[in-house]
Amino acid sequence: MRFSKLQKYILEKCFNHTGKFVLKLDFYSFYKISELEKNKKKFLDIIHRSLENLVAKDLIIAFGKKTKEKWFIEKVSLTSKGKNIIKDMIKNKQKKLPLK
Repeated sequence: MRFSKLQKYILEKCFNHTGKFVLKLDFYSFYKISELEKNKKKFLDIIHRSLENLVAKDLIIAFGKKTKEKWFIEKVSLTSKGKNIIKDMIKNKQKKLPLK
């Protein structure tokens, strides 16, 4: 499967989190604060779509509220399939040479 940088960040953040759930607010740190202040609505939509795509692929479980028109995600948790994929991604990550 192919993942965007944001989706990889979300999976790694969920994997490295000590608690059971990760709040959606924790994923905003992917963007710089100055960029986030300028284009907050845009980045919120991008994060929400990435979370929905990961839920559709059965890699995370989302908890929140669902209204008639929209789904409001508040927190997420990794599934066992998601844990296996992130372990493989971490194991296969190319190491950087210690050049100075």
